Amino acid sequence: MPPEITACLEPGEEVLWHGKPRPYVFILRGLPNIAFGVTWGVLGAFWYHGAGGIGQYSAFEGWWKLVPLFSIPFILAGFSFFLRPIRLGLQARRTWYLVTNRRVFIAELVPNQSSRLRVFSLAEMAPPHIVKRPFDDLYDVVLTQAAQGNPHLTPRLDSGFFGIRDGNAAAEAINSATNP
Repeated sequence: MPPEITACLEPGEEVLWHGKPRPYVFILRGLPNIAFGVTWGVLGAFWYHGAGGIGQYSAFEGWWKLVPLFSIPFILAGFSFFLRPIRLGLQARRTWYLVTNRRVFIAELVPNQSSRLRVFSLAEMAPPHIVKRPFDDLYDVVLTQAAQGNPHLTPRLDSGFFGIRDGNAAAEAINSATNP
């Protein structure tokens, strides 16, 4: 494990299990955002073009010449939506799942910043729910009661361990850590 992760551990805390998600699992979660990105970007481009752009051929006079610039937030939102899968893939490369003898947490190693920890409390956790992903040999381990209570929605990425190779080993470690 990287030294940034071992620095997150408290004195006397032992790692029972650790793993990393596969980046493509996170990327697949962001693919629907591409459709929104294209929609918002095209909407902004049509707005800019329809308003005549900036210059001597603008359809507006005076301060109304700024109307085409109101399309810029839509274009930027489109790029943001479009790049979401790439950002999720980068997040997956920086993410570690850890189960220790004291706690269960997700650590994200952010460059030039301290590590972001998502520690699961005993109050919010339910017994681990293991889901075998179709089409690959990966597992999702859903931990929070809120995510397990609503089976119609896809759980958020911070509600468990997603895209791991050994889901049963993770669930066993979680059970031994939460049920001493």
